Amino acid sequence: MKRLNTLFLLSAIVLTLAIAGLAQVKVAPLNIKERTLANGLKVVYLQDNTSPTVAIHVWYNVGGKNDPQGKSGFAHMFEHMMFKSTKNMPNEKMDRLTEDVGGFNNASTWDDFTNFYEVVPSNYLETLLWAESDRMVNLNVDDANFNSERDVVKEEYRQSVLAQPYGQFYEYISSLSYTTHPYKRGVIGDLAQLNAATPADAKVFYDTYYRPDNAFLIVVGDFEQAQFDAWTDKYFGRIRRPDASIPRVTVTEPAREKGSLSEDCTECAISGSSDHISRAIVRQQ
Repeated sequence: MKRLNTLFLLSAIVLTLAIAGLAQVKVAPLNIKERTLANGLKVVYLQDNTSPTVAIHVWYNVGGKNDPQGKSGFAHMFEHMMFKSTKNMPNEKMDRLTEDVGGFNNASTWDDFTNFYEVVPSNYLETLLWAESDRMVNLNVDDANFNSERDVVKEEYRQSVLAQPYGQFYEYISSLSYTTHPYKRGVIGDLAQLNAATPADAKVFYDTYYRPDNAFLIVVGDFEQAQFDAWTDKYFGRIRRPDASIPRVTVTEPAREKGSLSEDCTECAISGSSDHISRAIVRQQ
């Protein structure tokens, strides 16, 4: 027992000293740098050579709120279309450039933005910068790519909304929470509106929002700043800033007093005893 007590005491002392040592460790501030190219692209980067990997993000200032009236789901559809062919890359080339070298990629669409990202060994940084710049300006918005990705989005809607318990519930939450702001529309899209859309509509959306002055390039990892700056200028700097201005959402949601809203949801795929959705909304005047 005495031996156990001694071991316990020694362990406690070692642990205390370790914690005290950690408390004294000073973490150096992150040396995040920023610059803006002549075409308006904002570049944010952090050099970290502790691991031979690099993360590349491109964020576009376009999301579900920017979907054209009557064309809900366009931002989401372009999240998928950006993995299709470009002037210089075949379909799914982004997967080959990342997964085949031990990396990964993904993307997501939200109300306010769409983001694309890759993590790869750092010796592939130049290749990924070229690929991201290529799909920013050279995406093939043709009938084949449009139809295939529209079908993908429609199937995603069926699986995640129509086939899921409570799937439509969350759509009702948004539609009842806002009266005029486009936040009331679901980011995932609308089947009828997607069916009515055309490749020409999609091309207008792409040309309007996928441009350097509406994007951020964010890179973190193992690189040398001078080389990274040179590659950024080489691949992104050559993209022309369009002359047309970027449409912005200027709708202001009117303030409301505390109250409740109700919507008949008898056809929703909701398990439970209630056929209605009620949501109290409190807004400060």
